[in-house]
Amino acid sequence: MPDQNFTKRLTVTSHSSQRRRLLGSTLAAAASLALPGVSRAQTAAPGNALRLGFIGPGKKPASATGWALQQGQLQRELAPLGFTDVVTRVFPNGPDLNEAFVAGHLDVGIYGDTPAVVARAQGFQGSLLGFDNVGMNVWLLTPRGGVKTVKELEGKVVGVALGSYMHRYVLGLLKEAGILKSVRVVHMLPRDGEPALERGAVAAFAAPINTGPVLEARGYPVIDEAEKHPSLRGTSVIIASPKLLAAAPGLPAAWGRARTAALQDIRRDSAAYYAFHAEVSGFPVAAVKDSYPLSHFPDTAYPAEGIRLIEEVKRFLLAENLIRRDFDVTQWKIAGAV
Repeated sequence: MPDQNFTKRLTVTSHSSQRRRLLGSTLAAAASLALPGVSRAQTAAPGNALRLGFIGPGKKPASATGWALQQGQLQRELAPLGFTDVVTRVFPNGPDLNEAFVAGHLDVGIYGDTPAVVARAQGFQGSLLGFDNVGMNVWLLTPRGGVKTVKELEGKVVGVALGSYMHRYVLGLLKEAGILKSVRVVHMLPRDGEPALERGAVAAFAAPINTGPVLEARGYPVIDEAEKHPSLRGTSVIIASPKLLAAAPGLPAAWGRARTAALQDIRRDSAAYYAFHAEVSGFPVAAVKDSYPLSHFPDTAYPAEGIRLIEEVKRFLLAENLIRRDFDVTQWKIAGAV
């Protein structure tokens, strides 16, 4: 299990090898359990309920998968495979979801690309079932009256959920600006971003989808966005556990059919979809629309842009020695996924 006191030590700078070691450990914390533990998790057979994990803040998943679940499309496709129910579990961030995966507590997980790539590089044999979103933005916000440019963050503190797709954006942005070694990056979950900005406890906070537009609307200046750096945008991936695929080889095709039906509904009546998304996430419709344009919902399991962004994630993490082992993304795919 990850060190319980690890978060307290996440006042990390770039001045020494310790920074790289701690960042790497943070990104991999939930995925780097001993391989025998991973092996034990893979031998457990799934029950009649499919266990689906996702990242909050809502109590239910959204995007196309969430709509397919809400409308019963996913349940209907899974029923012939022997699944009588879909049980959902919400997680605060990707590393926590990785831990549940490695422990054998999930069958499918929907979360950011960075922790998923880390888990794969660390030996977790989950497979890429598809993408829920491609091209996710990050909003880099400052306190009111704070710095005006990324360069001005030199020597200051930036808050971000470590191990997330926002974290990779922050590291990549600071590296592009030439100030990576002089900025302190600290762990901060989205729910803690606004209080930290209000107090001036950080010079900037990297906010994910939903949270970013809300904070911007409340008057916190945005000094940069991932949209300005195409290779630093994020994706939300759908990962299936190896034991699930072994027990239900027809799942990829069934999942694809459910997502296709959901996407057709969403594009036919986007107002109904956005109302649902706002309700389950607790964010205003305007913030949801800014965060989830329909163009971010891919029509196929493996869109070219999604694969390209996954390759960018892997390349960056390898270059920064945040993961040590490369892997072939094409071998991450699943035969039969549509």
